[in-house]
Amino acid sequence: MSLQEIWQRIESRYGAFSPQLRRAARFVRENPQDVALHSLRTVSREAGVSPTSMTRLMQALDFDNWDAFQADHRAWLTAGRQGAFSDRADRVISGSRGPGAEDLLLDAMAEAEGDNVSRALASQARRSLVQAADMLVAAPTVAIAGIRSCFPVAFSLHYSLSLFMPHVRLMTGIGSAPLDELHHLRENDCLVVISVAPYSRETVDVARHARNSGVRVVAITDGPLSPIARLADVTLVAANESPAHIASPIGPIAAAQALAILVLARAGDGALDALRRREATFEAISAYLPEEPKP
Repeated sequence: MSLQEIWQRIESRYGAFSPQLRRAARFVRENPQDVALHSLRTVSREAGVSPTSMTRLMQALDFDNWDAFQADHRAWLTAGRQGAFSDRADRVISGSRGPGAEDLLLDAMAEAEGDNVSRALASQARRSLVQAADMLVAAPTVAIAGIRSCFPVAFSLHYSLSLFMPHVRLMTGIGSAPLDELHHLRENDCLVVISVAPYSRETVDVARHARNSGVRVVAITDGPLSPIARLADVTLVAANESPAHIASPIGPIAAAQALAILVLARAGDGALDALRRREATFEAISAYLPEEPKP
């Protein structure tokens, strides 16, 4: 069984687990390399649970014993982690040979992206979207952090909000470490943090320090047990499945844009006035080409 399938089982069954099984599941989800390398007793000690509880987790995930569970983690460590991107790229290249292969690849991408968007906006995701929007509207300052493949999501959300929210900042880390930009955030401000597997260490550190400083945290991520989800007040889970060499940003972008439109709706007439002022600025500097007459 792949590690992704194990994580999906953990996430789907987590709500029914006892407190001890939840602690064990969180450790397993966040420390797969320890599961691959250490004994049941050692992993149980590091997780803060008894070996019995860890064994019960194995059974709850449909594994017969620790050896079978560890074998799948060792397979991931020795083969599945050849590269965060290169092993997926190898599958793309290998599968693209032969007549009609490229059409099949694009069909698979279209299907995956459609599913990513549907899941980001599904009915079960909407309560969290509303809660996150309320947090952003109430916050004196909103900061947004996402690097590497998640930067397009962060930039898109920042641009959408900045059109009508003067107190929103994009944490770029240009000329400094991302943590250096936390100095302007105060208690009750809000940080939107974006990260998907493989999780960027800097992003997790930013979320942790913000949380410890009393800043409210909204996470856009790929699972309810991801490292930044554990640190968040509200988590927006966005699927990012793709046949490509890199996880898709489309699901997270859909979640981010849904969040932006809900913030706009809640901000009301004040947001509309701010948008009109921004449009006037664009007009004054001729930011956009004039529309051509329709034929």
